[in-house]
Amino acid sequence: MDKNILESILQKREQFVPLIFTEKQFDVLYRYSSGIRLSSADRKALYTSIKKKMEALEALYREQNKGEYYIYGSPEILPSRLEEAKRLIDRYSVKYGKVFVSGSFLFSKQFGDIDVFIIRKKGYKEVVENNIHMVFLSEKKLLNPVFQSISLISVSNFIIPQEIKKKRLSLPELMSTYHESIIEIMRKEKKPEAVRNLIFYHNLFCKGKLIDPKELKENSEKIKISEINLMIKDLCKTLFSKSYLYVEIHEYIKTLRESINNIKPNEHLIRFKNTYEELIYGRQRSETETA
Repeated sequence: MDKNILESILQKREQFVPLIFTEKQFDVLYRYSSGIRLSSADRKALYTSIKKKMEALEALYREQNKGEYYIYGSPEILPSRLEEAKRLIDRYSVKYGKVFVSGSFLFSKQFGDIDVFIIRKKGYKEVVENNIHMVFLSEKKLLNPVFQSISLISVSNFIIPQEIKKKRLSLPELMSTYHESIIEIMRKEKKPEAVRNLIFYHNLFCKGKLIDPKELKENSEKIKISEINLMIKDLCKTLFSKSYLYVEIHEYIKTLRESINNIKPNEHLIRFKNTYEELIYGRQRSETETA
């Protein structure tokens, strides 16, 4: 149920009882909103007759309030895409409530799917229907830095909260992203997801900046391997202590040396080794030093 609509109904009891809800049904709604434990009979009523009435009221409310939009990053949004985004919001809000449209569809002449984000009480799910990529997420999930970044250029039918909940990355997660980034650049992949992730992490943790989707896309398309190497070293130094990095990476470098001798092609492995040596030793080590 839409919390805002429910609160509005609860504040206007005389308008809804007994014309829409019975006294008992209204009391069930009140207890549900207040977090009071419901009996089995109350829960049955809530998810049958009461739910149907609420859905009808929510649909009516959204139809009456259609046309109210919140636009974020408007200078970057193409005018024709803005109008299409509004139509999509009208289409999906009737059924789902809180909706926002984002992604390259809004600011790029060429785009893939159209990203439509739908806010629900809990859970996360992605569904693709024709060229519409629907992402169902909770309000709590919306506070994730990735979704906060996505919302910087968006069109919505509600005020998107400007609040970030950072989650510290582990060293293995960061190293894996770095490895995939190097491989993506070497292969000249058109959609370098790992590269984008690393750029995003570097801006978030090292610069304290939430980068918007357009800037992220542009940066990922022109970045060089040398810049990726600098980013991973900067991230490691920012997030972890020098002693921790030495202990964790020292042994991994030994594994890389063995892999370089046994695996061909090994250009990517050589790059990893050189970067990690510079990180913990301050320079690349010679074969004599490693013997």
